[in-house]
Amino acid sequence: MIIVKVVLPFPIRRYFKYFMPDCMYPVIGGRIIVPFHSKEIIGIVIDFYNEIDTSQLDLKYVISLIDTQSLYNKSILDILIWTSKNYQCPIGNLFFSILPKLLRSNYVPKKTYILKWSITKKGQELDLKYFKNKKTQLRALLILKKRSILSTELKIYQLSKLILKKLENQALCDMSTSNNKNFQDQFSLNNKSKIFVNKKILIVINDFLNQKYFKSWLLTKINLHVKVKFYLGLIKILLCRNIQILILVPYIKNINIILVFLKKYFNISINIFHSKLNSRQCLKVWLKTKNGNNLIIIGTKKSIFLPFFNLGLIIVLEEHHLQYKSISQCRYNFRDLGILRAYKENIPIILDSDTPSLRTLYNILYKKCFYINLPECDRINKYNYNIINLKREKTKFGLSLTLINEIYKNIKKKQVLLIFNKLSLFFWVLICEQCNWIFKCTLCQDDFEINEYHNILFCKFCLIKIEKPTFCYNCGYLKLVVKNINLEQIKNKIKNIFPKIPLFFLLKNKNINQNNCEISLKNPHIIISTEEIIENYYFPNVKLVSLISVDHHYFSFHFRSIEYFSQFYINLHKLTRFKQKELKIFIQTSFPNDVYLKEICNNTYHNFSKKLLFLRKKYLLPPWSCQSIIYSESLHSENNIIFLNFIRLILEKKSNQYNIFLWLIGPQNSLILKNKKKKINHLTIQCSSRVALNYLLNESIDIINIFSISKHVKWFVDIEPN
Repeated sequence: MIIVKVVLPFPIRRYFKYFMPDCMYPVIGGRIIVPFHSKEIIGIVIDFYNEIDTSQLDLKYVISLIDTQSLYNKSILDILIWTSKNYQCPIGNLFFSILPKLLRSNYVPKKTYILKWSITKKGQELDLKYFKNKKTQLRALLILKKRSILSTELKIYQLSKLILKKLENQALCDMSTSNNKNFQDQFSLNNKSKIFVNKKILIVINDFLNQKYFKSWLLTKINLHVKVKFYLGLIKILLCRNIQILILVPYIKNINIILVFLKKYFNISINIFHSKLNSRQCLKVWLKTKNGNNLIIIGTKKSIFLPFFNLGLIIVLEEHHLQYKSISQCRYNFRDLGILRAYKENIPIILDSDTPSLRTLYNILYKKCFYINLPECDRINKYNYNIINLKREKTKFGLSLTLINEIYKNIKKKQVLLIFNKLSLFFWVLICEQCNWIFKCTLCQDDFEINEYHNILFCKFCLIKIEKPTFCYNCGYLKLVVKNINLEQIKNKIKNIFPKIPLFFLLKNKNINQNNCEISLKNPHIIISTEEIIENYYFPNVKLVSLISVDHHYFSFHFRSIEYFSQFYINLHKLTRFKQKELKIFIQTSFPNDVYLKEICNNTYHNFSKKLLFLRKKYLLPPWSCQSIIYSESLHSENNIIFLNFIRLILEKKSNQYNIFLWLIGPQNSLILKNKKKKINHLTIQCSSRVALNYLLNESIDIINIFSISKHVKWFVDIEPN
């Protein structure tokens, strides 16, 4: 009797076993319908085996098979199983989340065939004057004289099946069906523009392609012109070999730029894959990729799981970006999974970034990753920046008078981008609970800000401080509360500062239109946004950028904060489509002489990153060690504390047993993750070896799952948290 191991689409960390009837034969990675309690559920087979003695097994039977072929290739299956073990992800959610929505049901895609039109002898000998008044048929015949046309190429040649049918009726061409798997053998490259690559770059490309096995490469410190030439030369050679290429990008806005650029040089099938595609579009791209009907895929995070027919190269653009880190309960980094995918497929991977992550630079030191040494290195052009000392400035809602005057000077011809952070948008005021009266400065009539820790009200414009009042001056009520002003009040405050200048607020991350990731306003505007939201858009007309407050970056409890700020600052020019020379940057800070700030502004990123790596090594912080955080979520914080203390106790005993040293902090309240209804606590773990830490975590979690406390809390593990 065949017993199958099945994963179901539930957030649970286990698989289920079922009997497979003799009339069915399972396919690993295929969908089946199984009984679960009183329902029929779709599951995915991850393994099966034969069992002779089944008398003691009380298992249910599989109801029916859906697929006769696997939905996952071997490398994806290995990656998913590895990810579920190493990142402690619910295996069912993981398997179903990477499929197009239609394939999560019992939908079975139809088999598609590629049509092929070839010219006949009559068509070759026909006098072209016959088609004087039939221009589209003439154009189709001229193309057929050069080569056969496939149904997948109709859009490229701007033809339709109707035109080719008319030629077929006149016996000028024949139609035949072509199997999908033979598609790549018949596909040829058609360049629209010539690509000129110098000999030095060609030597680097040839050396790169001669190493026909897995290797991780880093492309950095290269100017844009040389980088483009390298990529065009590399892609051209790979396309001639009919090898599929995956280009991974952090945001949807990057896709359209790369797509338009590649279409200028390559007349081939290029597909895009991202979260804003509908279910039909996702399935179409998924099937094309599986059958090998496209040669280039440009996609965001989940495109790393596409079932490629003949994948030969992975390119990860902006590899340092936090957008690659998943924020769901499966907290893996798609960059790391891309490296793993390349390893499983035994192909090269290029990590591209002007500001590589410290993890990648650490891998360079230990020869796990290698530089691509192109002949011309980038000459670093420093920004035209100004640092404003907030301790010596009067401010209105966080904007210094120097910055306000500079905006008025530049607004006539240019657009201004003000970048707030989450903390600078919090404006705390003292309000009477009864009449909602807000305490205001008597000189400028602006709202007083409040410092709760020192019980002080202050006005940053008039530089006045007063003690916190004990009663309302308007109605005499004794109960006063501290509140943060809402978004509308924030907008009104900024409008009061710039009454005659049009403002554009981009404070909410709306549904981003894939065709409109550019904020190009006709007239001069002041654009107000946050650090997180501006990454989704381009601002081509912006000439002045101001970072409203950067102090929290280099005084944060989060040790990675300064690394992220340096990457954000150095890549600011990409928001304006690389117009670095025209860009002015104003940085507001209360600590203008901070060592980190001076280092970032005056030196290159690579010099700064070396010093930061040395500092991390001194204190044994990642990447010189490995950190993990176990989060626990419950209605009652007591359950979280019991669960985390229990797992801490198990980890301590296991670490003593295997002689592995662990640093353990907690359990404590989570400041990063917050939930209005539930309490969240976490336990931080640090170890010198990631392999050892994963081994200890796997053993400890297996033990704690036996106890009922693990059922009373919702928990997940963040390996290498941001």
